[in-house]
Amino acid sequence: MSANTLGQFQPVNEKGWKRGLGNLLRGEWSSWFKSPRWWKHILMWFSIVNVMMGTMVYASADAARKGSEGPPVLFMYGIFGGMFVAIGVMIIMQRVMVGEKEHGTAAWVLSKPVTRTAFVVSRLVVNSVAILLTSVIVPGVILYLTLGLFSKIGWLSPLGFAAALLMFALHTFYWIAFVVMMGTLLESTSGVIGVSMILFSTFWYGPTVVPGLIYISPLLLIFTPSPDLFNSLSGSFMTGDPVFSWLPLISAVLSFVIFIAVAIWRFNRQEF
Repeated sequence: MSANTLGQFQPVNEKGWKRGLGNLLRGEWSSWFKSPRWWKHILMWFSIVNVMMGTMVYASADAARKGSEGPPVLFMYGIFGGMFVAIGVMIIMQRVMVGEKEHGTAAWVLSKPVTRTAFVVSRLVVNSVAILLTSVIVPGVILYLTLGLFSKIGWLSPLGFAAALLMFALHTFYWIAFVVMMGTLLESTSGVIGVSMILFSTFWYGPTVVPGLIYISPLLLIFTPSPDLFNSLSGSFMTGDPVFSWLPLISAVLSFVIFIAVAIWRFNRQEF
């Protein structure tokens, strides 16, 4: 064996639950960023978020020129950049765990020196980074420039908009973690997306029946059902208004910690 060949090998010293995590992360990273997948997702979310928001900005500017009220641009961002992305996450992520179990990929990977915890963490981490980059960060930066250059809103506070973008990222991660958890609990993609949509609909329509539900709803991170009464957290950061309640943020963080813990616990006890 040549010296060059020997130089290509690197010892892996991962122990405990992290055994095999590096290789799994590299494999997932390659599936996203060493293929056309990443830029296809950027184009898709640009078409969904930025094209629609560009239409809202144009309509708002046109209404202002005519002396009338245009569409609420920041409110609409909560729908196109938040709710639509959440539904997209459910569609994109529904097969991440279930598909690998169905096709035997999970069993094959786990026959190698990797732990089940590392398997779940690798799927969660890389998919989260890729989805947040393509559906939240890139469209968010483009929207910031669009608002500053072409809208009557003008240049928002960079720190305020960054904080708002963080709320969109946390909202998106909430649904990523939930779908991964459901993928370990259920054996069909229809069940995963069905339960996810039920929970999403509960948060969307539930506060009209149970008003207190709004305080634990992740939707309030990016969307408010009563824009005349209070802002979403992201809306407050963008406009500089007082935050209505910090409970949705606290609830979201606690929830996806629970989702990840349950996903790891369940996957470690499944038989393949």
